[in-house]
Amino acid sequence: MPAFTGLTAIAGGLLSSTFLSGALGSALLRIAVGVGLSLAARALSGEKAPEAGGVKGKLQAGGDVSRSVVFGRTCTAGSLVYANTWGKSGKTPNAYFTQVIALADHPIRELTGLWVNGEAVTIDTNDTSYGDWGFPVKEYETDGDDNHLWIKWYDGTQTVADPFLVNTVSSAQRPYSNKRIGKGVAYAIVTAQIDEELFTGFPQFKFEIQGRKLYDISKDSTAGGSGPQRWSDPSTWGGDGDDLLAVQVYNLLRGIIEQGTWLYGLQTVTGARLPAADWIAQVNKCRLQVQGPDGLEPQFVTGGEITVDTAIGDAVDKLLTGGNARLIESAGVYKIRVGEPDAPVAFFTDDEILSTEEQTFTPFFGLSETVNGITATYPEPNEGWNTKAAPPLYNATFEVEDGNRRLLTDVPMDYVYRSGQVQRLM
Repeated sequence: MPAFTGLTAIAGGLLSSTFLSGALGSALLRIAVGVGLSLAARALSGEKAPEAGGVKGKLQAGGDVSRSVVFGRTCTAGSLVYANTWGKSGKTPNAYFTQVIALADHPIRELTGLWVNGEAVTIDTNDTSYGDWGFPVKEYETDGDDNHLWIKWYDGTQTVADPFLVNTVSSAQRPYSNKRIGKGVAYAIVTAQIDEELFTGFPQFKFEIQGRKLYDISKDSTAGGSGPQRWSDPSTWGGDGDDLLAVQVYNLLRGIIEQGTWLYGLQTVTGARLPAADWIAQVNKCRLQVQGPDGLEPQFVTGGEITVDTAIGDAVDKLLTGGNARLIESAGVYKIRVGEPDAPVAFFTDDEILSTEEQTFTPFFGLSETVNGITATYPEPNEGWNTKAAPPLYNATFEVEDGNRRLLTDVPMDYVYRSGQVQRLM
């Protein structure tokens, strides 16, 4: 993520204080013409999966941090863009430590959760008594009402610099100018007060967020959908489609534009090359309510953070995995297919196939290329968004046919955060 205008990311070891002494602490779309295999299908064929982001659980710092795009619900540690120690508590100097952490390089919908040192905490948004400091975190109270941790956040639509940073945290050594707005950048401000029982080192944060608002063609009545959204007016975007796989892929193909400048995705694909009726049908398949572990849920939702140095094709592949989906390109036109195959539109028999030369194929592959079981990993929100192994899927009949061998492949589902969806895909 970029530093705000005039900000320099703080590298480890720059801050030395009572609170913390010592180190700061721990495009071109690459999809072949025809039908692109999903990541799960690739894994079943023995092909290695690409690396393409997902949950970013470690705070990034330094001057060369990639910008990023956030889709749907996910968790990020963000990137550090400013930090300072300041103030006194009793006789203790530099008793407060404030960090500015960028969450996304664009506006987001909201901050929905916070983890501190791996534990989920409660932000008391009803307590506004601290003013510009932000909201207290309940788990970091002592003696009933003495708070030691506060947070506030901006969704990226802010137009002025934060007054707490400008008037309270800023110092001559590390100034924070009133011109440091962070325009178009979603960010959080976290402030900790020294307490040896609560903090034994540098506090680590993870933020659960709902990513950018997206254009949902199924909600555009001028494109064949039903609703007020318009591609030409981003202020109309946003809704339940922000979490749907097909909507996210559509926006990647059309390109992500921020502040009038291309940020990520393709740059020359027009709406005419993404047939509206086709995409609307697939968006609605993603939206279809199916039975999940806790009741009905949309069939295919995905979420994650994509750094802009990720090959666009790899990012698309990872998203497609969330719905056993395929992306089809023919003569410059892109279509998507999610989930189970749709009804056939035509039929033909062997008698209608003409061949001018011999055709060969391999009906059975060698044992080294055979798969009869599958394992998968995914980020689990109920376990701090850490990677979790899903229950494996075995087939005893296939194992017997393969000489009583269990031949497994693994599918990393980095953008799928619901256990029920992972099991359906397996």
